[in-house]
Amino acid sequence: MHILYFSGVTLPSTQAASVHVMKMAQAFAKAGHDIELYARGKPGVRAEQVFARYGIDAPFTLHLSPFVKIPVYSDAKPLRKIKGRRTKRPDLVFGRDPVALALFCPSDIPILFEADAPPEGTSGHWAFLKLLRQPNFRGIVTQSDVLKQSLLHRYESLSAEQVFVAHDGADLKEFIFAQESDASILKGRPGAFNVGYAGSLHPGKGVELIERIAKICPEYDFHVLGGTKWQLHKLRGKDLPGNMYLYGYKPHVEIPAYLKTFDVVLAPYQHHALIRTGRNVSRWVSPMKLFEYMAAGRPILCSDLPVIHEILTDKKNALLIPAAEEQKWAQKIRFLQQNPAIAARLTEQAHADLGAKYTWDKRALAVLDFFARSEKLRRHARYMQEHLKSRA
Repeated sequence: MHILYFSGVTLPSTQAASVHVMKMAQAFAKAGHDIELYARGKPGVRAEQVFARYGIDAPFTLHLSPFVKIPVYSDAKPLRKIKGRRTKRPDLVFGRDPVALALFCPSDIPILFEADAPPEGTSGHWAFLKLLRQPNFRGIVTQSDVLKQSLLHRYESLSAEQVFVAHDGADLKEFIFAQESDASILKGRPGAFNVGYAGSLHPGKGVELIERIAKICPEYDFHVLGGTKWQLHKLRGKDLPGNMYLYGYKPHVEIPAYLKTFDVVLAPYQHHALIRTGRNVSRWVSPMKLFEYMAAGRPILCSDLPVIHEILTDKKNALLIPAAEEQKWAQKIRFLQQNPAIAARLTEQAHADLGAKYTWDKRALAVLDFFARSEKLRRHARYMQEHLKSRA
């Protein structure tokens, strides 16, 4: 299939969504499909640079444009001309940008929309409703069942069959070939028990909790990967414990080596986890870091939030802990250090679950299978309508 992918992200960037988009485009390409990915990008940035930054080894066509104003996306303009160009017509338009999809996709090309949160703002809500009413709309892919149920509750015209849940994933190959547990890349004390976190430093993501845990557990070293220069500046201006080390943003391709060096990894999401727009996403987020933790083969301590239960099960593939209770987090870290056999069992199960259900390759195939089913159902419905007309 020829697939046009409207990402709605900037490449390269520090956003987790940019990793999601690049890995999905690669997975579609590895499945044998012709992919054109459209994204925002600074002038002069070459596709090869972006591929290297995200560890992409199955290249696809990448179109970068510096223009970002809504509703006119210059990276969407090729769709206006698609009927007049002498080029292969797309079989599917897939994307995360409802405004671009609603405005620029011809009515005879099927659309799948990927939602990571309910539509936001007047333009987002308008574009979402427009997509639902278009004859070429084939369905929505969500990253959690909680988000699916939220959309179904909010939009009565949307049916359950039109929404497909596909959690985020990880690339096992990245971790297989990553450097194996080299403590020399870490700051801190030689021989210390290393507790790690990789992700955003936005409010509610858990760095405040990690700070409190580090004060309770001075015998362990805590390593925090991620954050903007401004966020790091604010943190360093506080009285951080001496056993808490900040690394700042690391390119995605470097993350596996760090994760495989930690003894325990933390996912301390709070009940109000915010993205940079200030929007609370804790209800429906499908945290990408969880899948990367599972791929890294390290025991996971995670906040016990409802959406997390779609991925992790307490005492089976992770330990789930009340989000804000730092004493319980400290107890569980000590428990895992003192019980390596239990830590190994949790790790093995998490790694097995990832391989069975949560790789990017499996996700891409599941999304395309959902699209194929939606096309089949649509053809059947059209046949039944024509059959009934012929009998009338």
